[in-house]
Amino acid sequence: MQNRIHRVEITERAQTLLRRLIEDNGPVLFRQADNATAPVCLSARQFPIERADVLLGRLSWHTEFWISPEQFEYWKDTHLTIDVVRGQASEESLEAGQGQRFVLRARQLTAAENAALAAAPPPRTGADRTL
Repeated sequence: MQNRIHRVEITERAQTLLRRLIEDNGPVLFRQADNATAPVCLSARQFPIERADVLLGRLSWHTEFWISPEQFEYWKDTHLTIDVVRGQASEESLEAGQGQRFVLRARQLTAAENAALAAAPPPRTGADRTL
């Protein structure tokens, strides 16, 4: 059986913070804004996904990572890893006030990873989302 290629993953340290945020806030999602340097963690119930938004991947505890179609075109050949560092998060992100913030680490996908993704169905969009 072939391993599935993922465009986004999360470190154990980030999973620990994510789990705490889910326990405090219920289901959450990540959204990468076009002009932001870090992903924003938001309540899944309160944040509207636009029809054109692209689901980059699913993480632990059914947490989704969404980006705009423009960001997807820019990052379609990139693997992202969500990690945490000490510091203050954006006020809109749920980890604000925790003394930690989520960050992204990026690397280029390999030729084999790109080929596997090209052979797979296209990523889902907000238009495909069911609540």
